[in-house]
Amino acid sequence: MASRLPPKSPVLLPLSYSAKFDYPLTAEEIWFWQINTEFSRAEIKKLINKWQMKNGEYCYLPSLSRTVALRQRRRQYSRGKWTIARRIARSIARIPSVSAVFITGSLAMDNCKENDDIDLMIVTLPGTLWITRFFLFLYLFFKSLRRPPYLSEHSSPRVSDKICDNLYLDLDHLYIDPHPKPPTYPLYVAHEILQTVPVVDKHSVHHRFLLANPWVGDYLPVAYRESLKKYKYIKLEKLNAKWQTPIGKIVYIPVNLLFYFLQYLYMKPHITQEKIGPGYAFFHPNTDHGTHV
Repeated sequence: MASRLPPKSPVLLPLSYSAKFDYPLTAEEIWFWQINTEFSRAEIKKLINKWQMKNGEYCYLPSLSRTVALRQRRRQYSRGKWTIARRIARSIARIPSVSAVFITGSLAMDNCKENDDIDLMIVTLPGTLWITRFFLFLYLFFKSLRRPPYLSEHSSPRVSDKICDNLYLDLDHLYIDPHPKPPTYPLYVAHEILQTVPVVDKHSVHHRFLLANPWVGDYLPVAYRESLKKYKYIKLEKLNAKWQTPIGKIVYIPVNLLFYFLQYLYMKPHITQEKIGPGYAFFHPNTDHGTHV
C-alpha cells in the first residue's frame, strides 16, 4: 500500500480518524465518512486505486494491516452484544415515557472488544426525563443489567455486556453542543451522533435528532446528507397527546423537577465532568476520544 498521501486527501482523513480506533474502512465507508468533503463514490474509488490503498475488502493506513483481523474479530464480539442490547431496549421501551432507545459508541459500529459494556442513549418525552431515569435505574439494578457506577472501566470481565445508560435527552433537548471542548471534539461528537442506531423509535426521534443537530453536516457532510435522505418522504410522528395537554404538563413537569432535584442531591458528591439539567443528562462524557468510533 502507498505510504505517501496528500495530507488533505478525502481518503486519508477518514482513514486517519478511524485508525485511532483500529478500524479499517471499506471504500463505501470512506465515501460515507468523508470529513469536510463531498466527493462522489467514483472519485473516492479512483483515489483509492491511484494510491493503492485497498487490500481485499478494506483500506487502511500503511503498517496497520493488523486492524483488518481486529475489526473482523470485534464484529463477532459485537453480534452477541447486539442480541442483548435489542432485548433490553425493547424492555426499556415499555416505560410509557420512553420515546426512543439508541445504541451508541463502539457497538453502533460493530467495534466492541470482548468485555466491553453496552452504551445506550435514552430519549424521553418532554418533562419526564428524571422520572424515567428513576424507574429505569430500578429496572436495570434489580435485573443486574447495569454497569456499576463505581467501576471506572468500560471494558473488563466485571462490566462485560452490562448496560451503560450514560446519555439521557428529552425531546425538547435533542441539540448537542460541540463547542465547550478542545478543537478536535466537534468531529468526535458529530461522528458519535451520526453513528447512533435507533433500536426503538416511537416518535420519529432519530429524524428529530438529526434535524436538531445540522452542524454535524459541516464536519461529515455526506454522512449527514445520507442519514437524512431516508426520512425525505416520511412525516414526523406526533407525540402522544396526553403528555402534551396542559393538565399533563402541570402534573409531569413539577414531578420531574422533584425527581431531578432528589437525584441531583444524591449524585452531587460524585459529579466531576457530568453535565446534567432537567431535560438532559450526560454521564461520564468521553474526553479522550479513544473508546468509540
